[in-house]
Amino acid sequence: MRQTESLVIRPHRSGYVFGGAFLLFTAVIWVIAQALHSIRSQNDMIIAWIVFPILVIFGMSILLGTAVPKVTVDGDIVQVCDWLGRHRRFARSEVSHAAMRSIIAPSRYVWNPTNAFLLIGMDGRALLRLAERDYDTSALERLVEALGLAWPETRSTSIRQIRKEFPGAFAFDFQTTAIAILIILAVALAVITLAVWFR
Repeated sequence: MRQTESLVIRPHRSGYVFGGAFLLFTAVIWVIAQALHSIRSQNDMIIAWIVFPILVIFGMSILLGTAVPKVTVDGDIVQVCDWLGRHRRFARSEVSHAAMRSIIAPSRYVWNPTNAFLLIGMDGRALLRLAERDYDTSALERLVEALGLAWPETRSTSIRQIRKEFPGAFAFDFQTTAIAILIILAVALAVITLAVWFR
């Protein structure tokens, strides 16, 4: 692609289907719970108002993660917009090479093995990180070609190692955080279960 041409890549549209289906499923479950009068006590209501908003927020995050993010290469500038609508930009000349790392990290849907696509700056820091699963391979290939880079080989690693290898790629270690969150959720679920059991 010539340097004067503009390129825009976005996540593929499967997120609209999954996010919409998830919200529809949540709404159906809520209607069924209301119709069957499953929410009888104050404890049931508290649990419902904890669980259902979380499900709605998750579904909305999938839709936002599909509709909002984009990467634009326009002339000498690469502009990135994340799912919260935050913009940042860097010069094409700042990009040293692309990298691909196989990890277990959150995608738009679940925590699962995925490939992290990275653009690395001249100083060794990560300028951009995308989940390969969220984008068509052809779109990432066009991005690499537009920047005049070679398509990277995939290497298996961990988020902790990526943070050491490419500073700025991840704000924190998702894997360690996930374990802590699971422990907290397990304790909270146990407390809720005991409260309902002995009410």
